[in-house]
Amino acid sequence: MKILHSDKHSLHAPAWYIADGRVLPCPEVPARADDLLHSLQSTNHQIILNPQIDPWPALRRTHSPDYLHYLQSIHKIWTAEFGNCDVLPDTFPRHRPATPPTKPSAQASYYCFDMAAPITAGTWDAALASATLAVAAADALLHGETSYALCRPPGHHAGRDYCGGFCYLNNIAIAAEHLLLRGGGGGGGGGAMKRLAILDLDYHHGNGTQDIFYARPDVLFLSLHADPNTQYPYFWGYPQETGDGPGAGFNINLPLPRGTSETDWLQTLDTALHKIADFHPDALLISVGADISDSDPVGDFRLPLPAFSEIARRLRSLYLPTLFVQEGGYNVTTIGPCISTLLQAFSTE
Repeated sequence: MKILHSDKHSLHAPAWYIADGRVLPCPEVPARADDLLHSLQSTNHQIILNPQIDPWPALRRTHSPDYLHYLQSIHKIWTAEFGNCDVLPDTFPRHRPATPPTKPSAQASYYCFDMAAPITAGTWDAALASATLAVAAADALLHGETSYALCRPPGHHAGRDYCGGFCYLNNIAIAAEHLLLRGGGGGGGGGAMKRLAILDLDYHHGNGTQDIFYARPDVLFLSLHADPNTQYPYFWGYPQETGDGPGAGFNINLPLPRGTSETDWLQTLDTALHKIADFHPDALLISVGADISDSDPVGDFRLPLPAFSEIARRLRSLYLPTLFVQEGGYNVTTIGPCISTLLQAFSTE
């Protein structure tokens, strides 16, 4: 298995964010990626630093031009008006007009849905590097190689034209677009890729990924996550959200109660895998989060470390070309063992 990572992730290091009425230390820290890399270096995987591939064709298919321009330019504009501080919104529109306002603080509110995605001077470069890893993983898949993109910042909360939840560019959606663009006859590569399944195993619902593919029949999106009645992101992830228009029936949410046991979680995974098998995708893309672990300070599912081997065994049983993209996981001492256990078991089954 190829392990793809970038040393540019450390350029993004916000010190704080706001949640539940409090200013809190940001848990999405560079040490997450450092621990992951350290654990994976002790395995027999091929580790590649800063893979060289153009992410822009897939990036432009995933995110709107105005949003991409905003991410690239807002920090410079923001600091020119407000001084040296992170970009963070303070007002949220109940009605989102077609055209964003011109004031920087209003733009931040327009393009972000929460107060958990601060933009620093290095955020754009780190996010672009993270997305590039996902594209490189997808390209490896087109050539018959299973890969893991050690993405930081993560991506599954980022929609077509908004950020949130520590996410700026939707890495796994960008990987999917690369597969469909290159594998579907749009620019070379390996075998055809015309139908994809994205399985989100992070503790939180992948609302951004859902939004991007919600009206499309070529990508089946499935998510196992904490019940949004009680857990972030609250306003997405309910079972009745099944897709729209041509995408009706191609969005499957499987919310789980707080404190879900390993047995119940794995039974729900089996439900998702059966639906994937019935869809007959050309490839499986997995948003993986170590925050489903019982050691995570943010999640409250009860999956011990050995459960990650069992997850890998069940994923492997689909016999599909597979790539992994890193999402959450906030215990910086156990995120590495969780993911290395998963990848090692998947590679040796």
